Amino acid sequence: MENSIEMIWKQGFLNENSLVAPRVNNLYNRKSINVVERIKQRMKNYRVFNYGLLIVILVTDYFMDIFLNGLVFCAMALVMIWYTRRIVRNIKTLDQEATSYDYLKSFDTYVKDIFARFEKIVRFSLPLYCLIGFVGVWAAWDKLGMFAIMKRQYPNANIELWGLAYLAAWMLVVILFSGKMYRLEVRLVYGRLFNKLEETITEMEKLKQGE
Repeated sequence: MENSIEMIWKQGFLNENSLVAPRVNNLYNRKSINVVERIKQRMKNYRVFNYGLLIVILVTDYFMDIFLNGLVFCAMALVMIWYTRRIVRNIKTLDQEATSYDYLKSFDTYVKDIFARFEKIVRFSLPLYCLIGFVGVWAAWDKLGMFAIMKRQYPNANIELWGLAYLAAWMLVVILFSGKMYRLEVRLVYGRLFNKLEETITEMEKLKQGE
């Protein structure tokens, strides 16, 4: 196919006058194709996973009689997923005529920029998700009579005040550490692939220096 990723590296990443055997070029071309495709596939799989998770949340909230809360939560998440998909599609706009090395460098820079932008969004959106989730749990507990039970067990305790204090403490933690939470999530989902991408670029740079 004309737009297939293999076309990006049909000329290799070393100069034609290089003394390095052509099969070394071919090896790194294949490695480049493999790591890029794996990252793109992981992004797609993670998006599908999030779709499934949202369905579970929506069904659970429906049976807990807090469907409106779940609907708001899922609507916010779908906007984020849509924005993510829109940005990832721009990977196709990277220079299709570049050598494998130049393309990998561009891809690496673009992916890092994507996740840097997402981190800024998460710093704002994650506290909102937590707030909506807390409101949903609070409403569900109230409908299940949990607060009435707790008040009978602890008649002198102000359950609502303790709940608000817990919410405030949790929101403070989320606001302060949302960036670190997101970076941890990225490392867990993409860490090994990103390491492989950087290793491939480093190896190619060493080969270019040895031309």
